[in-house]
Amino acid sequence: MYGNATSRDLCAVSALQSTFSRSGFIRNRIKEVAISPHVQRNHGQWNAWIACPRPRPARLKRGYRFWAALLTAAHVIVPVLVVGFLIVEWRAHQPLQVMNADFWGSMPFVVLPPILLLLMFWILCWHRRLVTHGEIAIGKVTDVRLRGRGSVITYEFLDRSGRLITASSPDNSRTLSVGMVVPVFYNPETPQKDQVALCGSFYEVSDVPARQGPD
Repeated sequence: MYGNATSRDLCAVSALQSTFSRSGFIRNRIKEVAISPHVQRNHGQWNAWIACPRPRPARLKRGYRFWAALLTAAHVIVPVLVVGFLIVEWRAHQPLQVMNADFWGSMPFVVLPPILLLLMFWILCWHRRLVTHGEIAIGKVTDVRLRGRGSVITYEFLDRSGRLITASSPDNSRTLSVGMVVPVFYNPETPQKDQVALCGSFYEVSDVPARQGPD
């Protein structure tokens, strides 16, 4: 009986050592990738972002500015036009007829656009808050899955306390592949949920001159 118990204990200890060894290996690999030659062209820029006092200056990415303006205008104009149409119908016909024929059929076009607009602004504010006030870590891409015109990446990064965080993000540019690195903006209090990779953010850090890291 004691021999069996000792064998189980040894197996448990071996499993724990394997787990910690793998965790340490992953941490070392992320550190190695963060200073590897193929990211040196961005290293100075990322150093500047990290050293920049918060709140950092941020702007909408070039590819999203047109669509943000267009969607905002559409979600404002459509309900206004529908309400204007209902007012005209209200004046031209009896109110009961308008209520039965047009009002309920028009409600989705009046209610949904403001809700979607608020959701869009909430996401934009969330991304802007992380880019301007969040901590910055360098994540390593561990998996890439194609999806439509873009892709979804899975990446790992170490938060401020040394915990290994795994998350996913869309990459509409389809420029990232396994083994590459990507900056991640995160809230140190809830890094697993409150974080966004640069490739999936609507915002980017702006007007910060690049600087060289320490030798």
